[in-house]
Amino acid sequence: MNDDLWIKICKTRLVVGYLGEKNQNAWWDCNFLSASSKSFLIPVFPKTMALAQYHGVCRAAAIVHDDHIGIGKHFHLYRLPDSIERHIIRLFSQDELIQEMNSSIESQDSAIRYLEKHSVPIQSAEGPVVLGEYSDYGLSELLPRTIANYFLAFTEGRKVFPFYRNNA
Repeated sequence: MNDDLWIKICKTRLVVGYLGEKNQNAWWDCNFLSASSKSFLIPVFPKTMALAQYHGVCRAAAIVHDDHIGIGKHFHLYRLPDSIERHIIRLFSQDELIQEMNSSIESQDSAIRYLEKHSVPIQSAEGPVVLGEYSDYGLSELLPRTIANYFLAFTEGRKVFPFYRNNA
């Protein structure tokens, strides 16, 4: 897999995390990506505030996804294999990339535009939705369908939790 896929996963997590926060669609009860959270996080994490926000919103989203999907032989946007998680965390050492990612969550409109741009046509769904079998190489095909599910859910006022089966 290449860096473009890692970046896309990371951006998608931030966008979906932002849209799912309490101030937007209230899928999870947190506001790690809000402007007010920065004033609380900067004194504690002066050099790694963006990473703290990322971890916070991803953890909140993972808990809600796990509650709806279950934990075990499944992966989803916020629970991927450890090898992928390690690659994604390395991205946060690049300041330019952090600024680029943050531009996708400046507003609900910018976040929705990101999802729309990276979506593919799919049928509308609600709740837990299995998108197929997980494989590292197949993730590049699963991600656009994952994004499309979130795009439709946020624009239609529903909740969806796309996931992938892991039969390894």
